[in-house]
Amino acid sequence: MNGHELRRHAVSRWAIVVVCAAVPLLEASGLRAQTPEARVLLEKAIAYHGGRAALESMPHLKSTGTLEGAGRMAGRTVDAVFYDRADGALRSEITFEFRGRKTTAVTMYDGTMCKRRFRSTWDDIPLDENRERAAHRLPFLLVALERNPVMAGEGTEAGADVWRVEVPDGRGKAVLSLAKDDGRLVALEYPGTEAEGMGTKKEVVRKLVYHGFRDVGGLHAPVDTEMFKDGVFDGRVRIDTVEIIATWDDGWLQVPDPRRRFIPGEELAF
Repeated sequence: MNGHELRRHAVSRWAIVVVCAAVPLLEASGLRAQTPEARVLLEKAIAYHGGRAALESMPHLKSTGTLEGAGRMAGRTVDAVFYDRADGALRSEITFEFRGRKTTAVTMYDGTMCKRRFRSTWDDIPLDENRERAAHRLPFLLVALERNPVMAGEGTEAGADVWRVEVPDGRGKAVLSLAKDDGRLVALEYPGTEAEGMGTKKEVVRKLVYHGFRDVGGLHAPVDTEMFKDGVFDGRVRIDTVEIIATWDDGWLQVPDPRRRFIPGEELAF
């Protein structure tokens, strides 16, 4: 091999090295170009669900539907009515058969107290789970936008292709799965708490998977929500009707006074 051929051979080898090194860089730059920014995705989700103004001024809602329980109640549904105050306070009425009779369990949460009546007495129940639920409703999209969101990959949730966005949340991180097609919130995973009894509690990971939304006065509200705890099915709420409550009744979150001799009929239904 003469000098000219040696030089040509060396140049060819260097060309191969340069091309091989450039391919991964080109692929990486292509991926970066295809991966959207986390803030852009959250803004798209906010727009889908009604816009910033709608999420900042959530309406009071009354919803009726069914609740599917977990464990031994899995596959069985009971009637449910929910009164959602704009700030996350909640009254739920769950009606089911108990010893051959229809019974309604009422739970009330107003941000500072949480009580439940199963039969004739009102019991205090831990606040943590309801506080966490209230903090992770649709307006959490606005909160996430202010928490330095970052991309956390892509995947599939509830049969939809999604981008995942991650934000700091309490002791850990919340992960929002946003549909690639229209930007809707498909799933939300966040660090939660569960009471264990005797004043003790444990840390859990809760996940909400949204299978359907309905337009309610310009707000795209969830009407089919599946719940998971530490990766295990924990219930599902399916809403049949949902309406805006024009004027909130404070009585919905007040325990009736047992000293009153007369109790209106509609209150007896509680």
